[in-house]
Amino acid sequence: MATRHRFQVDGQPHTVMVDESGDRLAVTVDDAPPVEVDVTTSGIPGLFSIIRNGVPSRAYVAREGRNLRVVVDGRTFLLATAGGGRERGASGGASDPLGKITAPLAGVAVEIRVAVGDRIEPRQAVVVVEAMKMQNEVQAPHGGVVTVVHAQHGVRVEKGELLVEYAPDEA
Repeated sequence: MATRHRFQVDGQPHTVMVDESGDRLAVTVDDAPPVEVDVTTSGIPGLFSIIRNGVPSRAYVAREGRNLRVVVDGRTFLLATAGGGRERGASGGASDPLGKITAPLAGVAVEIRVAVGDRIEPRQAVVVVEAMKMQNEVQAPHGGVVTVVHAQHGVRVEKGELLVEYAPDEA
């Protein structure tokens, strides 16, 4: 299963594809060739052990406001979500039918950010789905008013499952 995340590094937008297939994890940045990685947490918050193409290294990730500061092999990157996302990987919404927001990937709904009657704006995060220790914001593709929230905190959702319904704004 592949997930797409959009980030800005030094103001430049980048698309990161994470493809999980069995026990294999491949990461592709923009149009570069995929890199196979194995990532494990170290028990220390924000510290990760990484094996990229057979070479071990460590990464440290810390939240800095709405951004993430990532240090890998002595190089520091400040990541900001691109396209109006907030502090986590942003995904979902664009291919959903008008008035419906579905899960772009399987995982656990760890945060429900809207309730029935709430007004939503385009690209507003409505649900956060955690998969493979990564949190992905599911965003509204259009503005409107929430009519039904199907997602429940702590409950597993499958790819394509209906999370939120809304009455879309008129064009």
